[in-house]
Amino acid sequence: MKTLLLILSLLGQPAFQEAILVLTGASCIEDLAEDEILHYQNLASHPVDLNLAGRGRLLATGLLSPFQVASLLDYRSRTGEILSWTELSLVDGFNPALVEALRVFAVLGMEDGRAPGQSDDRALTGAVTLRGGVRDGAEGFWGIKAEAAVGERAVACASLRTTYGQPQPGLPTLSAAWYGRRALGQLVLGHFNARFGQGLVQWSGFQLSGYSTLGAFRKNGTGFSPTGSYTPSLMGIATTWHFGPWDLSAAYSLTGNQPIANLTRTWRGVTAGLTATAEAASLEGRVSLPRWSLFGEAALRYTGAFSALAGAYSLPEYGRKAGLLARWYGPSDKRYSGVAAGYETAALSLTADAGWRTDTGASQYKIAARWHSEAEWRGHKLSPDLRLQARLRPGDTAPLRAQLRAEVAMERGAWTLSGRWDALYCRGFAWNWHAELCRKTDALAFYLRGGLFKVDNWDDRIYVYERDAPGAFTVPARYGRGWAASFYTVWHIARHHTLWLRLETVQYPWNLTEKAGRSAARLQYRYNW
Repeated sequence: MKTLLLILSLLGQPAFQEAILVLTGASCIEDLAEDEILHYQNLASHPVDLNLAGRGRLLATGLLSPFQVASLLDYRSRTGEILSWTELSLVDGFNPALVEALRVFAVLGMEDGRAPGQSDDRALTGAVTLRGGVRDGAEGFWGIKAEAAVGERAVACASLRTTYGQPQPGLPTLSAAWYGRRALGQLVLGHFNARFGQGLVQWSGFQLSGYSTLGAFRKNGTGFSPTGSYTPSLMGIATTWHFGPWDLSAAYSLTGNQPIANLTRTWRGVTAGLTATAEAASLEGRVSLPRWSLFGEAALRYTGAFSALAGAYSLPEYGRKAGLLARWYGPSDKRYSGVAAGYETAALSLTADAGWRTDTGASQYKIAARWHSEAEWRGHKLSPDLRLQARLRPGDTAPLRAQLRAEVAMERGAWTLSGRWDALYCRGFAWNWHAELCRKTDALAFYLRGGLFKVDNWDDRIYVYERDAPGAFTVPARYGRGWAASFYTVWHIARHHTLWLRLETVQYPWNLTEKAGRSAARLQYRYNW
């Protein structure tokens, strides 16, 4: 039954999507990149055991900050294993919202029937995934991925794929990691990620480009971690050593001839770290107080360019949070320096950001707001969600871009009916609408979606997240005048076998200029052991 629940969590249901938004700080799923979604899909299918994982393994998941990892390990050493999610929410640094998000990507070992104190971190598990597809009856792609894990002690991954635009496979992604329990915290071979501090010096892979939520103000550096990304940026060897409260991380990437080093010291509620590469060095600090959290990083490139950021979170009372962020980037940096502020409650979030480019002087002003709720109506569970994002760049030819997005879902038993409407103004007025019907049972789930769109300018394009099999990330840009429909299903055939199928079509019968439609089919099979 647990295997089924993990599979269902990958279907793009609100629990999975909302958990990602909480952990990444993104305002919507369309803000994220393929490798980031792939990382969380892998975690959902192979959740980390919070009672067995060591420091290196916990940090590598990216689910927790260094302070939260230190707090969790300290709690485990003093009181033993955590027996429930309610108990986890009482650990310093773990609020109820975070704990609810962690439930999608983590387990407490006893959920598998393991008794407290019983170690099973040497159990061998793994999966092989085969996928392929065809578009317009001509173009095709295929992919294969193999994964294996030895409890919470070791993981390995190998993947190879083609795409519609690249019919010949490139180099495979190969990654393996071993997690120790004493001085050697982890050893990573092959492709890996390196994320330290607030990303001023070293942060490989995806970064959020804006500050549309409070969660985006601060980044949680995960150190080194293996990656199954199809487009990895680093390849070589990476190690992390633990010396009491000190963590020493060092790596060398053959890609780009990059050495990377980090030294971190953790006290109770305080973390400080020094990161150095061949191009720059930085100093980062975090302070966690009962109602305040402070963070910052200052970086210096060896050419003399300086950058820095600092921020604070305030938790005046349960369910309410406020934050402030100030940042400065050097003259050669294309990011916007400036100030951002935000306020958040259980139902409402609001952020505002004012910035300027130090290389060109161009200014930018952004505001983002979201309201969401849950209610009961005649035995149906209703989940309305309303988002507004607006950006003003006075120097642009189309200075204003504003998008309103409204969603509502209604659940009753195994059935869910949901809808989404987008209205956008930039160079012109554009809109997108779709409705989706879903039915889920223990063995089978299907989703039928259909909608219309009118987007006459490319600058007004609207991105829409589409359900797809784990390891695939589909976020098409709606552009033109037409309609789209899709059918997505997942079939849990037996304990070890799962099948995914996606059929889709996009047609442009009302386009201003003639434009050919597209249709595609994708099939994926996974064997788990």
